[in-house]
Amino acid sequence: MIPGWRQGLRNGLVFGLLALGAVIALNAGELPGLGAVLADLPAAVGISAAVHVPQILLTAAAWRALLPPAARPPFLVMAQLRWYRESANALVPAGALVGQAAAARLLSRHGVSSQMAGATATVDLTLEAVSQLFFTLAGVALLLGVGDGPGLLGFAAAGFGIALAGAGAMVLFQRRLPLTLLERGLGRLARRWPAIDPGWVQGLQAAILELHADWPRLAVATLWHTLSWLLGAVEIAGVLWLLGHPITLADALVIESLAQALRNVGFMLPGALAVQEGAIIGAAALVGVPAAAALAVALVRRAREVCLSLPGLIAWQRAETGSMRPAEPRDG
Repeated sequence: MIPGWRQGLRNGLVFGLLALGAVIALNAGELPGLGAVLADLPAAVGISAAVHVPQILLTAAAWRALLPPAARPPFLVMAQLRWYRESANALVPAGALVGQAAAARLLSRHGVSSQMAGATATVDLTLEAVSQLFFTLAGVALLLGVGDGPGLLGFAAAGFGIALAGAGAMVLFQRRLPLTLLERGLGRLARRWPAIDPGWVQGLQAAILELHADWPRLAVATLWHTLSWLLGAVEIAGVLWLLGHPITLADALVIESLAQALRNVGFMLPGALAVQEGAIIGAAALVGVPAAAALAVALVRRAREVCLSLPGLIAWQRAETGSMRPAEPRDG
């Protein structure tokens, strides 16, 4: 592993553990009942998995919607590739990026050109981030709903403006890739690995621009991602109901949206270790959920991630090392 990555992972883990420790210390008086709550852990993990599997299917549908109709592999293939990415995100450092890159490479084995596979993976990651921005803003708006008035309206307008600016920045970068710099870097790599084509990045940007011009496909993919985020709130509500702390779907949306936003701080860590737990406890406290129940929810989610992701990593490894012969790329 690159030394800089080691230091970044170590610092991130220390930060996450300190944040989690601080949250637990502030709520120490509520933790003695945690043992009784965890008695229902197996059933709670089952509920969490039952909700998360449809989330994987929805995000697979979002990625598949970006592909040209003539080049779309079967839905089961896209679901498997998305499962691999989810598994990497949960158990591998910087897993969202690593898993998406690997899934895009595997997608090219199913008759999709490497440029289109890379372009759809890039745009899909962008649309997922954009939909999460608006999901988070919806949670903040619900949290502040009790203070309805001009102040809240101004806050919401400013938040949506920031979200639009962030989305615009990501789209602008994709439309103005530093082609010369990237081609120069690929050219250096090609000296050692002749199979690398420095001109590949030109085709990548052309495919991205083609996607940016296809608004119906972008809208459908964004819709699937949004529905997936909303299901996360159903997971939170279902687990807390089982643990004896029922909350409304609105409160669950507040917890899920804010916890997912805070989780991004630990994106370099496998599964945002410790950061995710602290984020769930902190977000749950805003709607009056006891720390013990919130920590139980965090442990349930972590257990579900491990249960689903370990087989996913094994399946990903088999796909990478299998004897699958590359198919002829289709047009598009």
